[in-house]
Amino acid sequence: MRKREERIGFEIRRLDHMLARSLQAQVKAAGLDEVTLMHGWIIRYLYANRDKDIFQKDMEQHFSIGRSTVTNIIQLMEKKGFVMRESVEHDARLKKVVLTAKGIQSHELLEKLIENLDMSLVEGITEDELSVFYSVIRKLAENLSKQVANSKNAMSVSNLKAQGNDREEEIDDPNFIM
Repeated sequence: MRKREERIGFEIRRLDHMLARSLQAQVKAAGLDEVTLMHGWIIRYLYANRDKDIFQKDMEQHFSIGRSTVTNIIQLMEKKGFVMRESVEHDARLKKVVLTAKGIQSHELLEKLIENLDMSLVEGITEDELSVFYSVIRKLAENLSKQVANSKNAMSVSNLKAQGNDREEEIDDPNFIM
């Protein structure tokens, strides 16, 4: 059995925090400190899909976040001048979300920052190691997708305990991360 320090979920979460802090520091140093990480992801999504009409519901689905969260984010991004909402011809009730010139400029600077961060992350890592890394990430994502799909049929804690005593301590631990 793996030691607690070697839990995959914990290590991924820790790395995510490290990446977020690093990127946030670079964003602040570049003078873009009014752009949160979520704003950056939305700006990137809108930029990549600028040839399409993107609506709030598209962002809800793409980022797996709720309607009220997206509403608040869009309102704040509008206030800061990164996006604006425009009516569409076929239905005046619908408002597509589009980047402003400031949003496009922010995207271009953010892309440079992300590219530099990616380059620094892979220093000292071979192409073979990166290939293995991406393969493992895909498998982890597949496993998580299966787990989510099967969550309705998930075993109860008592069933997991019945499978073997070696798992019992993990399940009883309130801080357990798979």
